[in-house]
Amino acid sequence: MTAAVRPGLAASAALRRCTVTITVAGDFRGSGFLVAPGLAVTAAHVLAGALAQDPAVPVAVRHEDHDHPVPAGLVRLAPATGDGGRLHPFPDLALLAVPDWTGHPVARLADTEAEPDAVLTALGHSTHTPGSGARPDTLALRVVGVAGDFVGVRGDGIRDGHSGSMLVDADGLVRGVLKGSRSYQRDEGGWFTPVGALRELLGTAGIDLTGVGGPPGPAPEPPTDAELVTALIAFDLLRRAEGRHDLLDTMGRHLALRHSFEAEERSERRAHLHRIVRACRSFRDGRAALRALYTALAELAPDDGALDALGAAVGRAVGSPVGSPVGAVAEGATGRPAGGANGERENG
Repeated sequence: MTAAVRPGLAASAALRRCTVTITVAGDFRGSGFLVAPGLAVTAAHVLAGALAQDPAVPVAVRHEDHDHPVPAGLVRLAPATGDGGRLHPFPDLALLAVPDWTGHPVARLADTEAEPDAVLTALGHSTHTPGSGARPDTLALRVVGVAGDFVGVRGDGIRDGHSGSMLVDADGLVRGVLKGSRSYQRDEGGWFTPVGALRELLGTAGIDLTGVGGPPGPAPEPPTDAELVTALIAFDLLRRAEGRHDLLDTMGRHLALRHSFEAEERSERRAHLHRIVRACRSFRDGRAALRALYTALAELAPDDGALDALGAAVGRAVGSPVGSPVGAVAEGATGRPAGGANGERENG
């Protein structure tokens, strides 16, 4: 037996930013990951059933806390039709293109297949976590060997929602795409699609991976409260209490609140800005509050040179760029119309 080797925490955090969830009509259906600019991969069976019933059903790629709708015709299933059951035929892959999406990280594909007994880490999402809704979930799976055209694994229980997760090795390289479980009720192992099949599908779709991706590095250090306050204090608008009140009003609107964003009042500018930053951190969705902070100032002071520094700081805080539509990457992401799919039940 080889020793269990898995990516370290820093590499896992960076790889996690390449993961996405797949939604159909707003509902969570399965996991996926970003493989090229503006292009996500998941398992075909995650979408096949819904598209067979309604080819125009809205499909979106959710990256962190933002949805990116997939335009009609830019979902490619392989194969285009299934058996109508859980065992969708090989390679059970889907490509979802979001043109003009730029700025997001992408996972790097391995050049070789995983060997038997190798330990792989599945990074995806499921509803089987201590939190509510679809949340990040991680599995440790050991490669057993060939299972038809797929590869068999044993280890942590594979549940609804895990299908489409990327399987990575200790170097953070994608070795395959998780298909599903032998049993979603018991821990009986499952299967994945090997990376070679994914590379072949990408080549058929005209996706050039040359120069795309790279070894994941540690995520950048998030800014301290003091750094954010320093970025805010550079805005002329915020010198006056009225300007800070305008900021809170606009933040409340961007967050769809029925009132201004609430932060403890202080007459001294720096102290008031500290309270605003702390209120963002403690808000029920801290990243959304910080994005609203940036967006509000971009609206109120669009020509202020301080926006660049604030955007960089907030981007580090939330884990993705905020200077343009959040989450963007994309050169040459090519989608092909999805054929009719005789889809299967979505087991995620």
